[in-house]
Amino acid sequence: MATLALAVASTLVFAVWTTRDRTILNTAAFFYVDSGLAAIELPRYREYLQQSTDPDALTRLAHLERAAGPAIDRPVHPLATVEALRSDRDFDRDLHADKVVTPSDPAYPEWQRERRQFDDLEASAMGPQLALSARSWNEPWRLLTHLLVRPSAPAWLTSLLVLLLIGPLAEAAAGVGLFVLCYLGGGAFGAVVNLLFSSRPTDADWAALAALAGLLATTFGTRSMHARLALTEKTIGIPGLAALLIVVGLEAARWLVGAREAIHLPADLAGLAFGAVLTRTVKLHNSHRFEELTEQQPARTTTTPRHSGLAHQAHEAAKNQDTRRAKDLFKELVDLEPQRLEHLCAYLNVALLGPDETTLQDAALRLLWLRSRSHSDQMRKAFLQLTQPKVLKVLPIDEHLRLARRLVRLREDAAALRVLDAILTDSHLRQLYGRQLADCLLGIYTGYVRRRMTTLAEQIRSRLTTYFEAPDDLGGIEKASHPPTTLLTSGPRSRMPPRS
Repeated sequence: MATLALAVASTLVFAVWTTRDRTILNTAAFFYVDSGLAAIELPRYREYLQQSTDPDALTRLAHLERAAGPAIDRPVHPLATVEALRSDRDFDRDLHADKVVTPSDPAYPEWQRERRQFDDLEASAMGPQLALSARSWNEPWRLLTHLLVRPSAPAWLTSLLVLLLIGPLAEAAAGVGLFVLCYLGGGAFGAVVNLLFSSRPTDADWAALAALAGLLATTFGTRSMHARLALTEKTIGIPGLAALLIVVGLEAARWLVGAREAIHLPADLAGLAFGAVLTRTVKLHNSHRFEELTEQQPARTTTTPRHSGLAHQAHEAAKNQDTRRAKDLFKELVDLEPQRLEHLCAYLNVALLGPDETTLQDAALRLLWLRSRSHSDQMRKAFLQLTQPKVLKVLPIDEHLRLARRLVRLREDAAALRVLDAILTDSHLRQLYGRQLADCLLGIYTGYVRRRMTTLAEQIRSRLTTYFEAPDDLGGIEKASHPPTTLLTSGPRSRMPPRS
């Protein structure tokens, strides 16, 4: 949603204000020539460029002479000439500080009056009010508002294309808040670098886009993010570095087609560095979102008319509280589609309503041995349901520990601890499953330390030191690597391979 909001905002600014601004700025440019400002300022600007040591000075001088034509005081292209002068922030600053036309100059009173009137005309346009300028240090909001300013249709389209390509992935990886912070912070930091090290403006939001590319490249590197194709059920793997390649490739294309004046490499590198440092600071690669995006989603089983019919009947039976029929129908469905989470959850819900412990155990085991690392809300709720005493009662202790490990992966640490504490209080079980219990506790402890939850981490450390005084001597039963026999002999699951 944040990506869409940014795209809409930049489009509205370009579509609504740019057309209006062009009319205002054209009027101001003709006033600039007719009032005599051009005759006073442009010869001095040309002399300023000829004497300047700025490496961009020759390029600016060539641009000025093309725009002005043979007569510097009567430029052929007034608007282009004014924009060339205004884009040179050093000269613009000196001009407004009375260092170009000094109070001792005979033309100063007239120039000051006409210059003030020209500035008022320019100020009525939105673009100059939002863009970076020599006055940005006194008007710091320009460090952010310049991200919305597009000097031309090609610049707007290119920025919009990059935002729509990498923005959704960055937003999915970082969340809305961190995504907005990365975009605005990268853009502002790039603007500061541009103001410090260049006299020409940077082009719109390229530093901000580079920050998003830095976020993705630093978080994922060569590892693929799995994104669903629009209007399909298919997913594709996109390496994190692809975002960086997109930005670099388009910058190179802009350079080749002649948009070199709008490219400011230090500002773009500053934005890239901001995104990378922000990602490292918040440890985005340790987050749930990282795990979800890098996880290869299992292929969906093709839904046949038979499956659809069974599903409809099962849901109707559950709706009519015919739990026995609903149980049988959902069991048939999960036999046909053993990886379909929604059917497994429905099967568990129906089993929880009935008195049959065998069915409840079967439903719980199917979920626990589901070959998926999904962190969806549906998966999270299903595993929290398995912590109910009614379910734990029918599960072997091995499966209690498997449930605790799955809960740790889902960051449901409190629920995992309830399961583990019930086992830890039994000295016989603690000895029998020592290694597995310690591993689960260490997983929770590591998660708390990474998230800097010091108090909770100390509580887990206390459990470890209380129950496991000599970690090197821990032994006990290893965790099962094969599904229970009941699953291996149940329908299509008879072909389930061993798993660790």
